[in-house]
Amino acid sequence: MGVIAEKLISEINSQVNVSRIKFLVTGVALGALFALLVCQRFATWDLRIAYSTLCAGLILQTTVDALTHRLVRSITHLTAIVGFIFLAVNAIRVEENSQLISAVICATTSWCLFFVISKVAPAGLGAGDVRLVPVLGLYLGFLGYNEAILGIFIACSSAGLVGVVLIAVGRGSLKRRFAFGPYLAFGTFICIFAGDALPRLFLN
Repeated sequence: MGVIAEKLISEINSQVNVSRIKFLVTGVALGALFALLVCQRFATWDLRIAYSTLCAGLILQTTVDALTHRLVRSITHLTAIVGFIFLAVNAIRVEENSQLISAVICATTSWCLFFVISKVAPAGLGAGDVRLVPVLGLYLGFLGYNEAILGIFIACSSAGLVGVVLIAVGRGSLKRRFAFGPYLAFGTFICIFAGDALPRLFLN
């Protein structure tokens, strides 16, 4: 992941200084950490593949977005395709379609919501954010409506809090570009790996 992130950042903005060793070490450490978390969280091979793909994609997107304010379309699309395939395999294998239905509903609803927001306030969200949100809705919706709703809520709340703090200390402004991708990833990770500790809005 470190090598891929370095390559993508260099292609998007060659002016950004990146350390290959730092990226490699960080990629190995995060890869090992999330591999352990996914194996502990999910017991079946299909869900492990799906959510490992999501974690890898979000780590890459977070790194790229934080340094370039861009989200890579191909990573978003690949994460969506792999996720849908293996989530569908799991639903078929266990003969339970309700999780897949909730995943599609959450993906569609989140895309509609963020699409409207991007049109009402075009400076607040980029096209990459609008593409990424339904992918996260797909994965979180498969776990439940609670996870999907709280994931978006945590992402927006944490981004808003950090934005206010940066403005208060003079390191940000309302006109400054803000990378939203890392906060979407943060909300997603919290709901996947610590979802049982969060409030229950719905009975799944």
